Amino acid sequence: MPRVVVVLVETEGSTNLGSVARLCGNFGATLRLVRIAHEVLDSEAFRMAHPCQALLDSAQRYSHLEDALADVALSVATSSKIASALDGPPLDLERAKLLLPLEEERLAFVFGNERTGLSRSDVAKCHRVYRLHTPGPVESFNLASAVASSLTLLFEAARTDRGERRASCDARTAMLSAWRDALDASGFYTRTSREGFEPRLEELIAKMDLSPRDTTLMQQMFTLFALAGRRGDLH
Repeated sequence: MPRVVVVLVETEGSTNLGSVARLCGNFGATLRLVRIAHEVLDSEAFRMAHPCQALLDSAQRYSHLEDALADVALSVATSSKIASALDGPPLDLERAKLLLPLEEERLAFVFGNERTGLSRSDVAKCHRVYRLHTPGPVESFNLASAVASSLTLLFEAARTDRGERRASCDARTAMLSAWRDALDASGFYTRTSREGFEPRLEELIAKMDLSPRDTTLMQQMFTLFALAGRRGDLH
């Protein structure tokens, strides 16, 4: 899965770090490290990474999560603590199918510190947040197990997928442009701050599970709304 990126944020345990590097080798994923202390990359980490020591050694390191996600089309945070993850459904096979990346795009799974998980500010930098289902009484995985569970779900989703993939970034951008035109034509921004609403609109579109057919239909619909607004039919 070369278009899948595993991002570790503030990992403390060298055993976990090495185990995740090995998992990335198993699944063909890319590993990126955010705010990882140099001492965590010790001999134990490389021992646990065997035979994927080179993958661990070459993993890109970042000071800021947003830089690690800069070239990613869809980023998915995992959490057993954040309310939005606890309130929503867990990641399962059918939901994983909606995350599968297109050939030209990347998907990132983001995992937090072993003890504290991801901070709210880091979760806010991701498009989605999911929890992982545990059938037993313990409600959270350790880090390496969480990565293994997530990658296995995605692998099985790709293996069994026969449906439409998520719409591309270009298709979503075109739909967003048509939506903006419709809002302008309707006079929406005479009552609402553009600067305040635009980021929320972009966030909303990023969270939508839309197929290419969905975005085409919505783009056509918004284009018609814009034409009607300019003619005054919406007033």
